[in-house]
Amino acid sequence: MKKFPGFLFLITPVLLLIFSGCNSGEKTERQDKVITVSILPQKYFVDKVSGKRFDVNVMVPPGANPVTYEPSPRQMSNLGNSLAYLKIGHVVFEQVWMDRIRSANPRLKIFDQSENVDLIDHGGNGSTHSHGKGVDPHIWLSPESVQVQLRNIRDMLIKLDSVNRKDYRENCQALMKDIDSLDAEIQHSLEGIDNREFLIIHPALAYFARDYGLEQIAVQKEGKKPSPARIRNLVDKARERNIQAVIIQKQFSTDEAKTLARELDGEVIQIDPLAYNWMENMRTIAGKLRKALKDSE
Repeated sequence: MKKFPGFLFLITPVLLLIFSGCNSGEKTERQDKVITVSILPQKYFVDKVSGKRFDVNVMVPPGANPVTYEPSPRQMSNLGNSLAYLKIGHVVFEQVWMDRIRSANPRLKIFDQSENVDLIDHGGNGSTHSHGKGVDPHIWLSPESVQVQLRNIRDMLIKLDSVNRKDYRENCQALMKDIDSLDAEIQHSLEGIDNREFLIIHPALAYFARDYGLEQIAVQKEGKKPSPARIRNLVDKARERNIQAVIIQKQFSTDEAKTLARELDGEVIQIDPLAYNWMENMRTIAGKLRKALKDSE
């Protein structure tokens, strides 16, 4: 009996090898089923088109800001478990981190969700948005643009798992049909509103505004807080056009919005462009915008 502990000591390495072999196999299996994305709305799209055949890992967690978020060392390490990375296309998070992600994971397959989307350039197509040089990244906030993005996601899934291509095509088509209905619903809700301009702190709704003949007046320019002179100009412009509501993104400080709302005797309306349930969130955003526009009439 005194030799028993020694016996355990001898077999422990063998057991460890057996269990590590099992874990290694499980890791490979998981890797075949994991797609990493940048933001939550992408997870919604991949879940819907894939029928949840893949686990979707989101880099920017709920409540975080894609402009400033830095992934944890654990997140960067876990990327090794992913079969592919689906970029949204032009968010600051990707501009800062994608080269590092690619360098650390040379075998990671990288796909671009923004491919073939009609992008809005800074200062072009009525956009007042800027994160610096580049294009407006908020392509997921437009039903029309999302139709293009869903085809990209469908094609990515077929490349990763051609056996289930029929399901991916059918799921994509079904979701696009739902989006057609959503688009018609939003169009109808915004009919008969004469004032088509709205005031927003962070210029996230340029694509949405383009879809529905609206114009966003953005407080931030080039990602910078407005000067007192710019605030005064915006207040004068808003008063002239009877704009009272100030729209603010959930992930940003409300200080500027509250200051403007006080000046305008108006209210702050909060939206969350990064919510997971894209379909319901678009209805919510449209409803809040409708209220802001109606209050301005």
